[in-house]
Amino acid sequence: MLIAVGQENSFPWIERDAGIDFNPSGMPVVDKTTFQSTQPRVFFGGDAAFGPKNIIWAVAHGRDAAISIDKFCNGEDVRVRPGPLVNLVSQKMGIHEWSYDNDISGDLRHKVPLKDQVIALKSIKVEVELGFDAKMAFAEAQRCLNCDVQTVFSPPLCIECDACVDICPMDCITFTANGEEKELRGRLSAPAGEFSQDLYISDLLKTGRIMAKDEDVCLHCGLCAERCPTGAWDMRKFLLDVTHAGPACRSQK
Repeated sequence: MLIAVGQENSFPWIERDAGIDFNPSGMPVVDKTTFQSTQPRVFFGGDAAFGPKNIIWAVAHGRDAAISIDKFCNGEDVRVRPGPLVNLVSQKMGIHEWSYDNDISGDLRHKVPLKDQVIALKSIKVEVELGFDAKMAFAEAQRCLNCDVQTVFSPPLCIECDACVDICPMDCITFTANGEEKELRGRLSAPAGEFSQDLYISDLLKTGRIMAKDEDVCLHCGLCAERCPTGAWDMRKFLLDVTHAGPACRSQK
């Protein structure tokens, strides 16, 4: 994970009578949805607005701020945000065949080869990390989870045979009676204590139980869908199409 963080966030060069409010830490007060400061014509994002975060979030801030700027320049309400388009497409090709690689890799992270210490310590200009060759880079990429392929459960097709529970390598699927979230999380096959990660809960099944799945530990391996005798589980590719700054993000007049 790459962190987006500058050496120092300091804004003494911004006049304090310019209409931009600052919090006690000296950071600008920024709207978390529009990235607009208290001076409507000034926008902030990244670690300059919210402190160190994943670099992916920083890039997303730039995109969302660009939408706000585009709408602002066209006289539109910057808080009216265009929603993303989401699509799910089944990856099933046969009874046990999928259109994506769903093998589980038990490999640990591959270490990046380093220059010999005798050479590396001679000069500060020597590049210490040699990087992966093509073969090792491919092996490391194989460890990646299929986070773009989602498990989709269809309650009417489920016969509650628990085959998916038996095959799941992470014990993330549980068939149990419904209940309050805090109490329910403790009754899962693998208790889910991370409350910031939502559970995938089905409607009531024929026996009155529900299916609960902890997405926080799911590998998206598809073994549940392969094992299911009725096709109640399916693996579907998740496609997200977000709106960018330009005519598509503005109201059609």
